[in-house]
Amino acid sequence: MTSRAGAGGSVFALSFHAAYACRDRGACCTAGWPIPIEARELAQVEHAIADGRLPLPRSTVTFVRPREAPADTPALVATTGGACLFYRHSRARHCDIHHALGHGALPLACRQFPRVSVVDPRGVSVTLSHYCPTAADLLDGGPHASIVEAPVAFPPGGEYVGLDVRETLPPALRPGMLMDWDAWWRWEARAVSAIARAADPETALAQLSAAVEQARGWRPGQGALIDRVDAAFDAAGRGAATRRSDPPPVDDIVAAVPVDLRPGAFDALSRRSTPMTRRAHQRFLMAHAFANWTAHFGEGLRSWLRSIEAAHGLAASGLAAGDADLLLRHLADPAALAAGWSRVERE
Repeated sequence: MTSRAGAGGSVFALSFHAAYACRDRGACCTAGWPIPIEARELAQVEHAIADGRLPLPRSTVTFVRPREAPADTPALVATTGGACLFYRHSRARHCDIHHALGHGALPLACRQFPRVSVVDPRGVSVTLSHYCPTAADLLDGGPHASIVEAPVAFPPGGEYVGLDVRETLPPALRPGMLMDWDAWWRWEARAVSAIARAADPETALAQLSAAVEQARGWRPGQGALIDRVDAAFDAAGRGAATRRSDPPPVDDIVAAVPVDLRPGAFDALSRRSTPMTRRAHQRFLMAHAFANWTAHFGEGLRSWLRSIEAAHGLAASGLAAGDADLLLRHLADPAALAAGWSRVERE
């Protein structure tokens, strides 16, 4: 679904993502993903091919048109050798469409990558997929990490497509009990701050777990939930008793990947990289705690925590941030992940 922050809408991002800009590294263009192209953009590209602004070999199949394709995205961009047909390895500006027609003519998926957005009553929250190597590089740079408003890279009024929860209920505290929006936004900010301040990723997760258990016991009549959120994080920061569990089994992640995409999941799991630095690892966890889809698909804060523990488990096993996000952001179905992780709510 297309969701746009209005002219007065606020946009929030993590400080280390705030200056993101595409560096034309080509990871998304060569991933082998099917790229749907919308009717308007398809017409622009076809006209440009017809009048010579976008030359292609005559024998090339440019677009694949599935019979069941919806009217608004009637075709897929063809690929060759696992790369988008319009991608050129040998040029400084690799995308022919972008070079000839500009950013607005790109398919929506290309315009949005690597943004992962949640649109809610406050505005838009944007995190990034680190499958993009430029985004991954940002995990190790910059000053103290925090949530910032009006980041340079993501202006108000921009095009933000993602999970639109403006007309739905706030995230669940636990099964059968909702949070309110102010309490949820405070929870998100305190979680990011806790991870940033922790001595290491394991300590960060222990504090999050303690805060979850402190907060989820709240009942109406016990004061404002936002005050309970602050008290939960304050207690966790003082070293309160924690409820910790092992990261979710990798099998749970693979089970949420559609069958036809599982070979790619197994390939990603088979690769190992240089371990992330502590700073990068913790910022990777922040990027999964913020603008988190499981909070909206899942059944409570324990489910939300499981999504962060999953990111930690993949990173701790030696996966690069790009491969971990390939699994969590691109191959696995987010609703299926949340359903699996929500089992912990009933433990």
